[in-house]
Amino acid sequence: MIDFEARLKSLKNRRQGSRERAVIDSIAEGFTRNAAILSGVDPREREPFERILASQSIRYAIGAMAAVKKASTEISIREGHRVADNLIAGLARAGENTTKRLQGSVALDIHIEGHSDVDVLIIEENSVFFERPSSIAYLPKTDSREMIDIIRDIRIKSEEILKNNFPAADVTCSNGKSIAIENGSLQRKVDIVPALWFDSTEYQSHKQESLRGIDVYHKNDHTLIRNYPFKHIQRVEEKDRYYEGNLKRVIRLLKNIIADLPDQKKRIAKKLTSYDIAAIAFHMNNQLRTPAYLQLGLVEKTRQHLDLLCLLEEYRVGLIVPDGTRKIFDHADKIAALELVKEECTALAQAICRDLAPHSTTYDPSVILNEALAP
Repeated sequence: MIDFEARLKSLKNRRQGSRERAVIDSIAEGFTRNAAILSGVDPREREPFERILASQSIRYAIGAMAAVKKASTEISIREGHRVADNLIAGLARAGENTTKRLQGSVALDIHIEGHSDVDVLIIEENSVFFERPSSIAYLPKTDSREMIDIIRDIRIKSEEILKNNFPAADVTCSNGKSIAIENGSLQRKVDIVPALWFDSTEYQSHKQESLRGIDVYHKNDHTLIRNYPFKHIQRVEEKDRYYEGNLKRVIRLLKNIIADLPDQKKRIAKKLTSYDIAAIAFHMNNQLRTPAYLQLGLVEKTRQHLDLLCLLEEYRVGLIVPDGTRKIFDHADKIAALELVKEECTALAQAICRDLAPHSTTYDPSVILNEALAP
């Protein structure tokens, strides 16, 4: 049985931080603060899902699909830009010309924590990898360094600049693809990802940045990893708009389900990356067509989709991530993760069905699919 009281508390803490933290942030005087904590005062805002007159299972499902507060997301984005702008200025003084782009869950508003990390690409501007034959007359590269050495140098300089410019912060440089900076004056953890542009023939023909590729530098392997983060963002955004926000709701639902798993199960489920979760939901297509007042039905439709993926290998193996770079299920560990997440989603759907139809002895999907929630 799912402990929904614990899950609702966990969901609330992810979205707004703990009650104790909120009390400390909102009250200046130590005596008053201690009294507030002891008296059980919770200064955090009540969110819409908490006001729903329904069972805990339903409130959890609706809350798990909801975006975190806009103000929290704006802080994450602002802090990402602040670090990136500071770094770009420092790199310019060191002779490197770079620009920035946001990527990842915060950029798409599919993050599930109010205090989410923000990913920022720092992209070298003077040199470009491009696919041949080229329809653009690219100027010869003026930098004598090899492309991979250019971005390696930017990575090395970035590590030193961030340490020098944010002396009170913790700068972690051990990750292969990113530099993590947090604490000090920062309200959010920021991951800086040095990279190069890659202009595909498709980009050269259409000049749309969503078609432009990125070669991320992997410090530990001294290699470049190519992907298309802007195509991923554009395709998810377009499909989410088409289905009136339901794609992002399902992505958040799945991410919250995984976040609330016990550690042993979570280690298995985490084999599906955030990118994989977005891709799984992306392929639900018309199953995402659900009116707002029947939003709860997305739980059942997600369960059906996961069940289909588990049962039909020939369908599953052909599914590609939104940017087209690889198959979703490209490793055997992801199948075990998929099966576990399907089981958890099924348990959630069954709990909701029991709450809605307590006298029923069998699971009836239509109970959830037809349950209308008051606005």
